[in-house]
Amino acid sequence: MYLHRLLLSSFFATATVATLHAGTKPAAAPEDSAPPSLAAAPSSLITGDIGITLANEYNTRGVIVQDQGVTFQPYLNLSAKFYEGQGLIQSASLLFGLWADVSSNGNVSGPGNPGGKFTEFDYGGGLSVSFAKRWTFSTFLNSWTSPADGYGDGQWINGTLSFNDDGLLAEHFSIKPYLLVLRDLGGDAATGLERSAWYFEPGIRPNYTFFADTATPLNVALLVKAGLGSEFYAGKSVGYVAAGPQLSVPLAFVDPSLGKWTASTGYLYYRLAETLKPSGDDRNESLFTFNLNVNF
Repeated sequence: MYLHRLLLSSFFATATVATLHAGTKPAAAPEDSAPPSLAAAPSSLITGDIGITLANEYNTRGVIVQDQGVTFQPYLNLSAKFYEGQGLIQSASLLFGLWADVSSNGNVSGPGNPGGKFTEFDYGGGLSVSFAKRWTFSTFLNSWTSPADGYGDGQWINGTLSFNDDGLLAEHFSIKPYLLVLRDLGGDAATGLERSAWYFEPGIRPNYTFFADTATPLNVALLVKAGLGSEFYAGKSVGYVAAGPQLSVPLAFVDPSLGKWTASTGYLYYRLAETLKPSGDDRNESLFTFNLNVNF
């Protein structure tokens, strides 16, 4: 329902976020370990990644769906390249993704499945276009349902524009700016706090890769982003501002025939709008994540 990290994994070379869900592929984007790789694409026309994120809460665009126990978020992303050229447009690919949230408790469940831990299942498809050498635009149509009957079904569509500035300012350093725009398409449940609302997310991910010439380069990043949208956040133009460190390292000891494995961890501090605070007057929220991702 509150899926966040759409397609950020397509934009952050070292982030391990899911195509569907930003915390963060990732992905990201993140949802928020961020975001959705700008590294050289494999020669294969069909590529993808599979993985799982562990987090202390299900936090999507500042909306806290589950904040007790541990949340497990497995995902699968596939990309099928159907165009590659040397002109203004360098490549175009079709996207498909699956994402889920499973909690260690059944707090987010309904009368149809009391105590159910399978909080949410998301599925969808989209299109990604790389152009002008360093730009990427992606769009994705996502649908969700709650097997635990915690909330109703829903749907959204988004678009993300990102810029790959690898090497422009310094070797092994980039800022990775992006802008994500989302539209809730209605349904039984809203993506944010109100139905049929617009959501805007500008962000940057300044990062530097240490030991870049070794088998285990370490990428250290600072993810900074904001969630905007007056209707989306029930009258508050700024729903949240978030920032925090992100670390990522490839697991070079794994046999390459099994794919390219990466482990990452991150922390995001959220300053929430009054309409988002989970309880009381506390508008401060912390999101801790650990992600294991396999590219193939």
